[in-house]
This record gives sequence, C-alpha cells and structure tokens, in this order.
Amino acid sequence: MNGRRRVAWVGAVVLLAAVVTVAPTLPPKFLVPVSIGWLGGAGLLVVRALAAVRQSIGPGAAIAVAALGLGGPAWLVGTDWGGRLGTYLPCHRNWTWLPSYLLRSSPTRSATATVGGQRIKICYGSPRARGRRMIGGPAVPFGQLWRTGANEPTTIRLGGPLEIAGLPVELDKVSLYTVPGPETWEAVLNRATHQWGIESEYPPVAGDELGRAVVPSRRGGDYAEELRIWFDPADRSDSADLVLRWESTEVRIPVVARGRKP
Repeated sequence: MNGRRRVAWVGAVVLLAAVVTVAPTLPPKFLVPVSIGWLGGAGLLVVRALAAVRQSIGPGAAIAVAALGLGGPAWLVGTDWGGRLGTYLPCHRNWTWLPSYLLRSSPTRSATATVGGQRIKICYGSPRARGRRMIGGPAVPFGQLWRTGANEPTTIRLGGPLEIAGLPVELDKVSLYTVPGPETWEAVLNRATHQWGIESEYPPVAGDELGRAVVPSRRGGDYAEELRIWFDPADRSDSADLVLRWESTEVRIPVVARGRKP
C-alpha cells in the first residue's frame, strides 16, 4: 500500500469516527439520511479492505479475517452480558431492532463501581434536552413510567448480590425504569433486559418486575443538557448512590451491600 492510499484509508476511518461523534448533536430529522450515508461509506470501506486482504493472503484467509474482524465485535456487543464478566464487557446493542443499525442521537454511556466488594455496571442511552423541557414535560411526564434513558433498556449488571433502592437483587442483570415525580421518584427493577427500552414495550415484561421503591429527588445545581448516570462513591465502599442527573433534577438510588445498612 503506497503512502497516498494509506493516507486515504486513515482519512476515511477518521471521517467515519467523526460522524459517530457528531451524530448526537444533529437534529433528529437528519439522523436517518446521515446514517444511510455512514453505513454506505462504512460498507464500501469494508469491501475495499476485504479486497485488499484477499489479494494479499487469499480468499480463504480473507473470509476468516472477515468473520473475526466483523462477526467477533458484532457478537461481543450484541450479547446481553450479565454478572461480573459483564461489568467489564461492552454495553449491549440489540441487533434484532432496526434502530440499532442507525447512528444514535442518544449515545450509549456506562458507569461502574465496586460496592461491598461486588462490581456493578450500568448501561444507558443518554438523550439530550435540545431546548425542550424533558422531566415533567411531554417527553418525560410526571407519574408515568419512563425508560430512564434511550434505545435499549437501561441495564444494571451485577457481579454479586446487592440491594438496589432497598430491593434485594441476586440476578446477574436487571433493567431499571423509573416513574418521575415533582418531589420523589419511583425506581422500578425488572428481570427482563431483552426488550427495546421504549415504554410501549414494557407491558409484555411487566410481569417480570422485581419490585418498586420510592427514592428522593431534588432540583438545583448546574444544568445538565444530557442525561448523566454515575455512582457516588465509585469504589471501595459498602454503599453508594446511583445518581441520575438531567436538566436541574437529581435523583439518588441507594445501592447497598447485602446485610449492610446505607
């Protein structure tokens, strides 16, 4: 590969990565056409790369490289991991749903912590306000179930038994929904994590609920344009708060080692 072609390859990869980074800032109406263009560019790049590999090492080896280079990452991200191993692996991307193949206006985020010696990880889609009133507005109304994020259901992976919002959890993963309110929120834990996160997909898995608990919320502090979720503290403690912050609202869901008090 000559120097000019190498520069072109690097430039194409950088451009595709830049589009993924910029996608959350784009108006939603542009997301589908930009995604189609991105997929076309990525597909062309893959085809060209495989052709180069085939020419260098032969068709059989090229097929093996394609299977490992494309199938491996797709399988890794497409598997709904749980347990301690899942706290180290990437967040789930549900390939059975068409939106998973598009660029995302609400990128996938995660946070990890160690509570009572047990690792815990939360995966969620992080939507932006974009000048709208979200919490308490039409998008996230008070008193109604909310997916607590976007895209796949917000999922908590547990390396061992813990209590979340006072509810004992011995499963390796659970989904987190909430019911926002002006002064308190309701945390909802569910065994199911395979569904798409949107609220209309919740009724079929409503029977898998582990329980609900009321948690406090407060308003004030710096404005957060995008939903952020993290653990406070994040390490070496018998208890922590799972903190949700969006706009000027902050909610804290206690996470406690089994047999300990927060």
